[in-house]
Amino acid sequence: MTMPPLSADQVSQSEVAARVNRVREQMGKAGFSAYVSFDPDNIYYLTNFANFVHERPFILVITPADVFFVIPRLERAHVERHQIGNPTLREYAEFPAIAGARWSDRLRDVLPTQGTVGVEGACPSWLSAVVDNPTRVLNIIDTIREIKSPHEIARIAWTSDVMTKALALMLGQMRSGTLVAQAIAGVTPYFYQRCLAEVPNYNVMSSRAAGLIQPPNYTDDPHNFSCLTAPCLPGGPFLALIAGKLSGYGAEIERTVFLEHIPEHAKRPFDTMMEMRYKTFGMLRPGAIGSEIDAVCQAIAHKAGYATPLHRTGHSFGVTSHEAPFLALGEDNVIQPGMLFSVEPGIYIAGQNGYRHSDTVLVTETGYEILTKYPDSKENLIIS
Repeated sequence: MTMPPLSADQVSQSEVAARVNRVREQMGKAGFSAYVSFDPDNIYYLTNFANFVHERPFILVITPADVFFVIPRLERAHVERHQIGNPTLREYAEFPAIAGARWSDRLRDVLPTQGTVGVEGACPSWLSAVVDNPTRVLNIIDTIREIKSPHEIARIAWTSDVMTKALALMLGQMRSGTLVAQAIAGVTPYFYQRCLAEVPNYNVMSSRAAGLIQPPNYTDDPHNFSCLTAPCLPGGPFLALIAGKLSGYGAEIERTVFLEHIPEHAKRPFDTMMEMRYKTFGMLRPGAIGSEIDAVCQAIAHKAGYATPLHRTGHSFGVTSHEAPFLALGEDNVIQPGMLFSVEPGIYIAGQNGYRHSDTVLVTETGYEILTKYPDSKENLIIS
């Protein structure tokens, strides 16, 4: 696998068609006469149209001969402006609407009269209840998304580049006494600057990303970023994070950093986290098993005397910032070229501190390539 150049270009008609054909192949194997998708991420993947869930549903129906997109009339111009792949639009009047003009009527219009209809796990029960055919839940599109095409890799590499440079910008604002809110303030404007300058047909609906910093007494709680008014004070560890998705594709980068000096108590857990990190990279290659990587990381933490980490070793990226497959106990997935993972094993000491780096990493035919290249040794992460 040759790493494609960074790209923010829009997906092509041919790529969308290839994705739909892969769905149809799996439909055929499952014996489905149609497949229904409701998840906005899966709809974006197959149409390039970004929506959010509200009372007016968007529903994609794939049959062996057609792709139907059930949409509210209100959104027709919006859909036509962004869609790629030319799905056949079937519009409904509004929500609510009178009988005969509802979304459920248009859905029934396009469903086959016979055969089993596949539905994804994200389909709500109120939608599945409208389908008169026998139904079976099968996450076809989610599974297809696990291995990325060269186009997707190039898009994620571009997102990774933006996020890596945003991290450097954010860390450059950290000083003793600076509030977290002040240090992260330039990240969102930087995102917009890069998107507006480099992304043809930029769609704000397909972007949701942020830069955040956890002060030391928050870092044992991996997802607690309720500290915007806290000051940055000498010592650490601080956890600096850039994550989300930009122009349709996700990535993330995190670093455990220190301000002015490294406290003595932070050195050993940081080094243990790094041992877990290096072990993950040593195992990350085609044929490896995701759960086995997580198990080895947990064993390293236990051997060093730390509790079982709160957070799995990794997850994937694509048209979301968190998706399957995972590097976690409970998922014995076989890693393949073209998969992407966060590599983020961590040490969390309850009531004290947490330590975690994260990178966005591509699995290649022979190993891996880090897309978010940034120093990771504690000596290089002291902010003066």
